[in-house]
Amino acid sequence: MIAKKTSLKKCSSAKALAKYIASAKEKGEKLDQFWLSNCKAGDGIDDLDTAIAEIRATQALNSRSKSDPNYHLVVSFAEGEKPDIDVLKDIETEFAKALGLEDHQRVVGTHINTENFHMHIQFNLVHPETFRMHTPFRDFQILQKTAAELEKKHGLEVVQGRGQDNERENRKARDKEANSWEQSFSGFLKDHKSELLTIHRDAGSWEELHEGFALYGVELRRRGAGFVFRDIGTGTMEKASAVDRLFSKKNLEDKYGPYCKQDRLFDRTKPKTKYRRRPLDPRLERHPAWKRMTGGLAGKRVSWRRFLEQQAGVDAEAREALELQKSYLQIISGKTPQKIRTRQIRPRRSKGMSR
Repeated sequence: MIAKKTSLKKCSSAKALAKYIASAKEKGEKLDQFWLSNCKAGDGIDDLDTAIAEIRATQALNSRSKSDPNYHLVVSFAEGEKPDIDVLKDIETEFAKALGLEDHQRVVGTHINTENFHMHIQFNLVHPETFRMHTPFRDFQILQKTAAELEKKHGLEVVQGRGQDNERENRKARDKEANSWEQSFSGFLKDHKSELLTIHRDAGSWEELHEGFALYGVELRRRGAGFVFRDIGTGTMEKASAVDRLFSKKNLEDKYGPYCKQDRLFDRTKPKTKYRRRPLDPRLERHPAWKRMTGGLAGKRVSWRRFLEQQAGVDAEAREALELQKSYLQIISGKTPQKIRTRQIRPRRSKGMSR
């Protein structure tokens, strides 16, 4: 079993993605099973239009987040393997639990008539009751671990090519994240792995590949016997094949020929996104404590973790952020987080003369 988050340019909205899952319009594909989860509209394909309206209404009630509220997961099985419907529904539920999306609305469909029987799961990242958006952190590791557990649970065939040998992690980067509570460059690349793979798939030359990677603030360079991704802004590097084997020297040169460095400069002033200093919990980037730390000179010398631990005893904002960060770390490690009582913190008044 291979579980992979993916994105389709033609399905950028909740409606388009749900219709794609339900219709299976790709050449040679055919819808096999279909169901809805946690939708008040119903649970079958006849309820799809009402469910789409329900999902869109839920997403509209979250006006704070600007990120895509739709998460598209594809679960592929070994060639010739087609689990029973009860097993498929259990697999869908277990992935939802692992990602922290058990209570969220989902559109699910299985497609046949391709090399591998596969299941599409569309998650609405906006919670149907709290209307808060939950974005799974480091979901790649969660998906790999859950897939392995479900293979064992249901006696499914282990698909070769998935695992630590194929998706190696940078231990140094993991240590950095654990010690600083800030995202590493390795973590940034993993978060945008699907976009980088799409660029690789669509590019027809080294020039097109370099231009596509520049949109994410990174460049591909030759180093030693292989390639590295290098952050254009900071110079931080990560072994390309550690992000995905398709970025190995052999695979890239098999497709594009001998390596050619970029022969012209691209407009790097307006990338889609780029690696930047960011807390592990992306929601805390808007927290007053993070803004205060990064806004001063001291923030350039101290890590987010150290700042919170130093300030929590004397500052209410830092204490709240510390509890939120710890809760987030418990969630991504599979533990049940402690309930956090947050309160409205009044902004500091400027030190001016009183009247």
